[in-house]
Amino acid sequence: MITDPTFTEVFEICPSRNYNIPFNYIWDSASGYWRPMEVGDIGSYSDSVSAKASDRIFKFGSNPNISNGVSVASPETIWDGSTEYVFPPDAGTGIQVKSDDSGDSQEIIIQGLDENFNEASWTGSLNGLTEVNVDGTWSRVFRSFNNDNTDFAGDINIHANGDDSLSYAKILASNNQTLMAIYTIPENTTGYLLQYEASAQNTQSSSSVGFTLHLKTREYGKVFRVQEVTSITTENSHAQMLSNPMTLAPKTDILVNVVNANGSHGSINADFSIALHS
Repeated sequence: MITDPTFTEVFEICPSRNYNIPFNYIWDSASGYWRPMEVGDIGSYSDSVSAKASDRIFKFGSNPNISNGVSVASPETIWDGSTEYVFPPDAGTGIQVKSDDSGDSQEIIIQGLDENFNEASWTGSLNGLTEVNVDGTWSRVFRSFNNDNTDFAGDINIHANGDDSLSYAKILASNNQTLMAIYTIPENTTGYLLQYEASAQNTQSSSSVGFTLHLKTREYGKVFRVQEVTSITTENSHAQMLSNPMTLAPKTDILVNVVNANGSHGSINADFSIALHS
C-alpha cells in the first residue's frame, strides 16, 4: 500500500508502484483520496496522453486516382480532390457549396475553423447546380457530410466564394462525406499525433504499384516540414503507433502527401488519430 501522496498531477502513480501485482493505488489529487489504478492511468506516454485528452480526432482520407507523375515538387494530397491540397487563407474567407447534379437538395453539414481558428460548423441545404452561400468566415475546412436521408446523386464541391476551381473540400457521390487526411489544430488547443496508417490498391492491374508518402506538418506562419516518410505498395500497407506522440501546437496543419508512384491508376487511403488537449 502507498503511504505518501506527494504528486502534482491530477493522477500520478507512486514511484514505488509494484509491477508484480495487477493493480496498485494512485493518489487522486482532485478528489483527495487513494483509488485503485484503472486502465489509462499509467503505461506508455501515448496511453497517458490519450487518457487525459479533452477530445480525440480520427481523420480518414482517400485519393482515388494517383498519377504516376507525382513527385516531391508536384505531390498529390490524400483527399477526394486528387491534387495537392491548398488551404484557405489564414485570415479566413467566404465559402460556397454546390452539387454537379441538379436534383441534390439534401441537408449538409460543413465543419472547420473560423477566422480566429476556433471550431466552426454550418448546416444548410443544397440547391442543385446553384451555389449556396455558407455563413461565416472560414480559415479551414476539414469535414463535411450528408445529413439527410437521401444519397447525394452528384459530387459536392465546397469552394472559395465566387471561384469553384478553388476547392477546399469535396464529397464524391458514393461516399456521402469527405475523405480528407487533412486537419488543423484549433486555437487554444494542443494536439498529439498518436498513430497513422496507409494502404493502397490498384483494381485495374494485377501488377504491384509502390508509393512514397510524406506526413507533413506546418506550424502557424511557417512552412511545411516532413515529419514521417512511409513507403507502401498495393500489396503491403503500413501502420505506425507513436510511443512518443508528436506534439502539434495550436493552429498547426497536418496532411499526408503522395510524392512518388511507380505506376498509374492506384488509389491510396491514409488515416491518423490525434488526441486534443484544451
